[in-house]
Amino acid sequence: MPSTLVHDFETPWVSSDPARLGCALDPVAAAGEHSLRLTAAAGAGGAMATFTPGTPSDLTPYDELRFWLYADQAADGSTTRPFLLELGYEDAADAAGEQHRWLVPVGRSRAWEQHRIGLAAERRSSVTRWLLRCHTDRPFRALVDDLLAVTENPLADVEVALIELLGAPVALPGVTRVPVRPAAVGATALTVDRNLRFRKGNQIVVEGGASPGVLGRHAVTGVSHDEAAGTTTLAVEPATAVAIGSGATVSVTVPVVVEEAPHVPPADRPDLPDPVLLLALTDQREEPERAWNIPQRDSFRAEGDRTVCSIRPAARPVLLEYQVLAAATDRDQSLTIRAAVLGRVGVDTGLRVNGTVLPVRTLLPPPLTERDRAVLAPVFLHVGTRVELGARREVPWVRHGEIRAAPLSTPDDQEGIVLRL
Repeated sequence: MPSTLVHDFETPWVSSDPARLGCALDPVAAAGEHSLRLTAAAGAGGAMATFTPGTPSDLTPYDELRFWLYADQAADGSTTRPFLLELGYEDAADAAGEQHRWLVPVGRSRAWEQHRIGLAAERRSSVTRWLLRCHTDRPFRALVDDLLAVTENPLADVEVALIELLGAPVALPGVTRVPVRPAAVGATALTVDRNLRFRKGNQIVVEGGASPGVLGRHAVTGVSHDEAAGTTTLAVEPATAVAIGSGATVSVTVPVVVEEAPHVPPADRPDLPDPVLLLALTDQREEPERAWNIPQRDSFRAEGDRTVCSIRPAARPVLLEYQVLAAATDRDQSLTIRAAVLGRVGVDTGLRVNGTVLPVRTLLPPPLTERDRAVLAPVFLHVGTRVELGARREVPWVRHGEIRAAPLSTPDDQEGIVLRL
């Protein structure tokens, strides 16, 4: 499981002092429809916004927190630009005095920035409360969004995100929300008005009626038409687990099937659903154009009178190539699926993986050596991701250094270089 959503900020957190720290929903968001807007008045230092989950959260499977922050001023922890916020949580098994709190830097004002915090050394089996605490008395305004717990597996995470994106419902012409007649528990056949677009191999979903929501998912194993009665009967498996009442509908879905090379044309694969989206990883390699050698810094925290942070080597950029092939017996369905793929994935949308939007673009297909017959038309996608190369290690964070130079006989240093990090 690559990630879990800790909080989507579609509901506000609770302020410990609303007069000094306002908490409200804001329509400007990094993900979803809302973010949490924090409005700190002068003297709000120490005021907190908190969230208590209904049941304690076990974050043991995850080694990193990720969230997005937008602030109206930069904050690097210096005297002139102090840290604004501190993110933390409490665990039911914490020892006396044990804390899990991190300072949140702001590199650029009025811009969304994603922050990462390492959890590998933290107690996190029973998280009972989350908090955002004001770390300064100066007024500020900030937006917080999309708090995730993550364990990164770059290739698997991209594939999971692609399957989720491409597997979203597609409204196929003629076979979407078709009224289905009532059926008893255990029925192995479903009846609709005569419809020649249903086929053996369809994967269908039954929804609605007296029980809202999904009533069942089935594979169509046979289709028969009764012209006199004006009906089409779908033989399905498994049998219906619940009764299907009046008002229910049936829709053909487009499952995503991940395959390994060598690719076999769908026409030679009677085991495949019809329609289907075939997804295959066809290449993976380094992408030096997106590389840099600057170490990553995150997980800032106060230790006594100093600030420490975690560093690790720069991640290695990797390019993944996927082949996406829409296969359907019905031509209208095939074109509809292809249009849905092109509308969901592209340079203007990217691919959201564990809270981060990865670059995506479509490519020209490989050259064909012969064109003596019609060929399938897959979509080729390039997805840019990164592979971490080392574990975090904690070091002091140097914010201000001075180098001075002068002759030894000079009583006072007259020249110097000041380096601010």
